[in-house]
Amino acid sequence: MKTFIIRLILFCLLPLPVLFILQYIVDTGMHKSRYLNYAEWNDVLQGKINADLLVMGTSRAWKDVSPRILDSSLGINSYNIGMDGAAFELQYERLQLYLQHNRKPKYILQEAGLPTFSVSEESQYFEQYIPYLGDPVIWKMARKHVPSLGPAERYFPLYKYNNQLPLIKEGIRSYFGHGAAATKYKGYEGVESVWDSSFFVFKQLHPEGVTGVVDTPTLVLFKSYLRYCQANDIKVILFYSPTYYEYYGCLRNFKTIDKMIADCAAENGMLYLDYSSDTMNHNKAYFYNSQHLNRQGAELFNRKMAGDLKKYLP
Repeated sequence: MKTFIIRLILFCLLPLPVLFILQYIVDTGMHKSRYLNYAEWNDVLQGKINADLLVMGTSRAWKDVSPRILDSSLGINSYNIGMDGAAFELQYERLQLYLQHNRKPKYILQEAGLPTFSVSEESQYFEQYIPYLGDPVIWKMARKHVPSLGPAERYFPLYKYNNQLPLIKEGIRSYFGHGAAATKYKGYEGVESVWDSSFFVFKQLHPEGVTGVVDTPTLVLFKSYLRYCQANDIKVILFYSPTYYEYYGCLRNFKTIDKMIADCAAENGMLYLDYSSDTMNHNKAYFYNSQHLNRQGAELFNRKMAGDLKKYLP
C-alpha cells in the first residue's frame, strides 16, 4: 500500500515541471502576441505607448477612432485603448495600469454614452487577464470582477488556460515567432462590413424601446476621474460617437444621458464633442449596425473630428 501511494504521488508530480515549462512558454508568447486584444494590453504593460493623446471608451472608441488619421491631421502621437463593451470601471482600471507603466498623456479623448455608465458583467474580459494573472495588480483586478477565481488559476500550471486552447496555441506560436498577425493599428480596428440585421432584430424584440439604466456608483467614479485628470493637468475631451438616427427613438432616456455627459463636461470646464445629431447619422452606408461605424464611416468621422480638435488643441 505504501509503495502504491508513493507511486501515485510521483505519477501526479512528475508532469508538473513539464506543465510549468509549458505555461512559461504560453505566457511569454502571449506577452509578445498581437492576437485580438492582447496587443493593447502588452503595449500598456510594457510601457510602449507614451501617447500625447490617449483614446478611451467602449467599442465605439476602438472601432470608431483612428490614431492614423488623428496623428497625420493633428501632428500628434495618439493611441486607442478602447475596450469592447466595457463599462467605465474597467476603462479606469486600465488607465491606472497605463499610468503605472507609461508617461501621462497630455490629452484623453473619452468616448461616453450609455454603456459607459453601466456595470460590466462579472466574467467580462476575463480572457484578457489570463496571461497576466502573475502580476499582483492584475490578479487583484481580476479577482474583483471574477470572485470565483482561486489559487488554482494563479499557481497551478496551465489551469488558468482551462478551455482556452486557442490562447495556448497562440502563446506557443508567438513564443517561437509565428504568432497571429496584428489586425489593429495603435488599438484601432476599422470594420469592413455593411449594414446588418441586428437593429431590425432589436426593434422587433423591443417595440416600445428601452430605458437605459445608469449605475450611480459608476457615474460617481466617472466624475471623480474627470476631477483627477483636471488636477493632474490631463485635458479630457468628451465625445459622443455618431449613431444611426433611428436608435434615438428606441432609447427612451437618450436626452437624459446626453445631458448628463454634457453636464459632466461643463462642471469641469471640458470640451464635449456631441455627434449625436451629425448628418452622417442618416446614412446607413457609414454603419454596420446602429451603434458602430464601418471603416468608411469611421474615416469620414475621424477627419471631421480632427478638424474640430484642431480648434481646441494648441
